[in-house]
Amino acid sequence: MAELEKVLNELPKLVEELKLTVGNTETIQQELTRLSEVKEKLHNLQVAIAQELDLAKSHHNGYSAISAGTARMVLIPDNFSTDNGFIAEKFGSFNKQLSLTELQTQMVRWHEWGELLQSIAKDMLSDEQIISQLNCNINYTNIPEKFREIEQIIPINLAFGNQKKLEFQNQQLITYQSDLLEIQQRLSIVFDSINSSQTILVILLGLSLFCGQNGLELQWLSDEYGFIISSMGKFQPLTEFINDCESYKNNINILVENINSLKTQTEQAIVSIPQSNPLGKAAKYLARKRINSILFIASSILFVGLGGWTIYHQITQLQSGNVSGNQPKNVVDKFKASQKLGLEASLIVQKPPLPLKDWQQAESKWQQAVQLLESIPEGTPVSPQAKKQLISYRTKYAAISQKVLNEKKAATNLESAQKLAVEAEFIAKNAPPESVILQQAKDKLKEAINLLQSIPEGTSVSKEVQDKLTSYKNSYEAIGSK
Repeated sequence: MAELEKVLNELPKLVEELKLTVGNTETIQQELTRLSEVKEKLHNLQVAIAQELDLAKSHHNGYSAISAGTARMVLIPDNFSTDNGFIAEKFGSFNKQLSLTELQTQMVRWHEWGELLQSIAKDMLSDEQIISQLNCNINYTNIPEKFREIEQIIPINLAFGNQKKLEFQNQQLITYQSDLLEIQQRLSIVFDSINSSQTILVILLGLSLFCGQNGLELQWLSDEYGFIISSMGKFQPLTEFINDCESYKNNINILVENINSLKTQTEQAIVSIPQSNPLGKAAKYLARKRINSILFIASSILFVGLGGWTIYHQITQLQSGNVSGNQPKNVVDKFKASQKLGLEASLIVQKPPLPLKDWQQAESKWQQAVQLLESIPEGTPVSPQAKKQLISYRTKYAAISQKVLNEKKAATNLESAQKLAVEAEFIAKNAPPESVILQQAKDKLKEAINLLQSIPEGTSVSKEVQDKLTSYKNSYEAIGSK
């Protein structure tokens, strides 16, 4: 027993290391290796505990316990406080004594958790779209930090009477508006990823967009709170991230109003400064007002789910008069924008079957993503990544485009079959018994049945097709019996 208690000294550290750091490709590969080592050590401890239990049974007492001091040491790491209710469950509960049977049960749970973490990591690495977006997300500043950065700058003391300073401040405000708009868009994706009950991969992908460069760790699956996530030393269940998204949305809307107010003041102040060419200045003011109007409309939209993204693109396109005017010009921005579009498209089609409009929306996003990547010239810093991603995106775009064609064909075939069935029913009702004309009704129903049978499973009309198919076959048999 003394030897076993000595071996158990490293258990707290092993339990604490049963977590998955979500990052780029290299990080996840390293995590897989590390988790394998932790699991192997846990397995060795399980074997040692099983041997000790066998020894206890052979002594006919059937019970073996660890001392109170070792029990506390086993379940509480030195550098960790179990005051955090979200994560304390991971280390189990402790009593004055801890039976080896109890510890053995807990060891099984830890081992299963390690298995799940490894499975998640492997799934990430096997999904090119997921891993590509994770590689991109670690380049963002985390949302709380980015928001605080802008919040601390506002309000700005406007330099009334100083034209150059006012114009500089006006440009700053435009930048802040753009930054807030980006945060709104990111929050929309994060909220939808968590709140729409997607797979854990999509949830972690959304969370990585929230945490950005600070990263995150999947710590534990709590019976009470669900998945527990840590970032920057703070432990949170998924529900708290949803609350954070809502809170930041509201705060950003307030900040946007303040910035819009400051921009109005700067523009009015610039115009009021005496100019040698007042007509030229008025023209510049009107041009700035148009830009400000576009930013105000776009940034004041409350993004709710991915539908908000569609509204955002529609409004900005309407204001500018053409799509290309809204495309990012910087190659890095183009690359990031393409990845965002790819993520949105992937999220839209997570739970098929879907109506045609959803497939078309995803197709449009993949098309935009491909066009952005195609516009990145050779010899730029991101061109190797863009070229590799372009191959994947073209494949996904082609697959979604085929899905759209299938959905359109399915809808067309269903409509044609229904029309034929109506015509067949009319003939069958009005033709005399044993009339030759009944064969026309049978032919029309046969054609309708063939059309329905040509519709592949998995389309949005599949259920309706099966119902119609049964009905048409029954009608066909009924006509044959006349």
